[in-house]
This record gives sequence, structure tokens and C-alpha cells, in this order.
Amino acid sequence: MDSRRPVKPAGIMTPNKLHKLRSALPSFAEGAAGALLRQYLAFYQLDFSKTYPLADYRGGLIPSGRYQLMAQRWLLPDARANLLLVHGYFDHAGLYDKLVDYGLSRQCNVLIFDLPGHGLSSGDPCVIEDFADYAAAVLDVLSGAEMPDLPTHVLAQSTGCAALTECARQQQWPYERAVFLAPLVRPAGWLGVRAGYLLLHRFTDSVARKFNRNSADEDFLEFVRRDPLQFRRVPLAWIGALQRWLDELDVDDLGVGPVQVIQGRRDGTVDWRYNVGAMQAMFPETSVHYLPDAGHQLANESRAIREAYYPVMDQYLFN
Repeated sequence: MDSRRPVKPAGIMTPNKLHKLRSALPSFAEGAAGALLRQYLAFYQLDFSKTYPLADYRGGLIPSGRYQLMAQRWLLPDARANLLLVHGYFDHAGLYDKLVDYGLSRQCNVLIFDLPGHGLSSGDPCVIEDFADYAAAVLDVLSGAEMPDLPTHVLAQSTGCAALTECARQQQWPYERAVFLAPLVRPAGWLGVRAGYLLLHRFTDSVARKFNRNSADEDFLEFVRRDPLQFRRVPLAWIGALQRWLDELDVDDLGVGPVQVIQGRRDGTVDWRYNVGAMQAMFPETSVHYLPDAGHQLANESRAIREAYYPVMDQYLFN
């Protein structure tokens, strides 16, 4: 139970404060950090001003289609690469402090953003009409953030990997190296999930979300349950978008890559046996590193598990 993030009282960053922050966010080009944004950074442990005093921080909105996406960037002098982080479903940038720290500690500029319907970005909570909107979000943020002219690597978790797979389908692949953590193709129990969707979507628009034990980090699990940016329903529209994407997805060589896949064998969120094979088919020569004791939330696994796979990422990204 070793985490950078102690359990905090839920009232420190309230839904009301977050609503006010969303309304006050500047454009990314302006990037002014007001009092509420500073509170957000402190609450989610994204304030790296003491750990990396030379890092230049900017946060603000970048447009992508009908969405306004909250993007955050840290630039280091003498950086050796840019590292783009793409979070998973129900996640947001505030939960990825460990991966931001990973990138900065490896002398990378770091860029992260909230996907549509997540975190501080606009959109109906955890809803997407088309997975192509996720791909557009990734590419629009990468373009709008004006990163330095350096090799760009990408590190994604779960649904973030699906967004990148969709980028590859569109032959939009500006990445030197890519690491996929617990990639999503099919969720676990997909046949049952799809049957439930077909049965229920005409009668309700969402079902209750269950907070799974998807990490060995107990502090993280407790924090997520109290996180004011968490949505507590599963919108059936998202399941429908996933089904349409899977129906269109040709599990064959996408002509880009390869990627480094890191996968926990205790992952009960995605159908990882199928998904790993699909990744190897779509990104030939992909390497897979299995973690016997890891769950799905690899970005927020225990320190011991993260220390087991960080060297794999180091070797792939920087050697």
C-alpha cells in the first residue's frame, strides 16, 4: 500500500469547485493558472513545481470537434523526448500523477489531457458517439499543444489504447514508440455485456457502476471511490459505441508500430487473452510483458508492480 497519493477528505476539491473550474478554464494558448486550477493541481498531486522546479507548466482547453479538451503540459529544458499520456475509461489526468512523474523523471516533456466526457473536458459524462472521436481528440491535442520538435512517444492505458488503435486505423501515427498498458479491444465477458446492452438500451440510458478492485494499491482504490470527478453510472451509449467500433475493426496488420504491451494476468476488466492476440495481429512484432500479480489499473498499481514494469518501458522507450 505504497502510493504518492494519501487518502484525502472528499471535500477538499468539491464538485462545485470543479464546476467553477471548468467554467473558468482558459484556452491552452492563454494557459493562465488561477486559484482553482492550483487547488486542482495540489489535490490530484499534479503540482510538480518543487520536484521539478525547471518544468514549465501550462494547462487549458484545446478544441476537438464539438469538444473542449482540458490539456496539461510540462516542458523541461534539455528534454530528450515528448511523452503523450492517454488515460482509460472513467479515468482522467488527475489520476495519472505517477505516470506524469515517470515521464518527467526520464527527462521527457509530458502532455496529458482528459478524453471527451472525462475529467475537466466537455461532453456528456463517459459517453462517446464514435470511437473515431477519441482518435480525433488525441491528434487534435497533440497538434494544439505545440510540443517541441523532439521524438514523440505515447503511453496509454486501456481505452486510451483503443483511441490509439483507431489512430492507426486512420494511418495517423506520429509516434516514435508506443506502450500499451492493459489495452482494450474487448472487455471481459463481452458476449454478456453485449447481450445486456441489447436487452436494456431501449429502456434505460445507464446502469450502476461497480468500483472494481483493479489495483493492489488500497490507497488508490479508496481515493477513486471518493474522487469527485468519478462518474457513478455506465452509460449504455458508450457500450453501443464500443460495439460499433468492434464490428468495424479488422484485426489485421494496421501498417504501423510495433508497440510494447504490458498486461496483468489478474486483469478482470478486459478480455486480455483475446486482446493481446489482437494487438499482435494489428501491430506485428509487438512485444508483450506479463505481470503475474497485476490487475487492470496498471497506471496506479502498487509500487512493487510499477517498479516491475517501469524498466520494461525504459528499455523500450529510451534504448
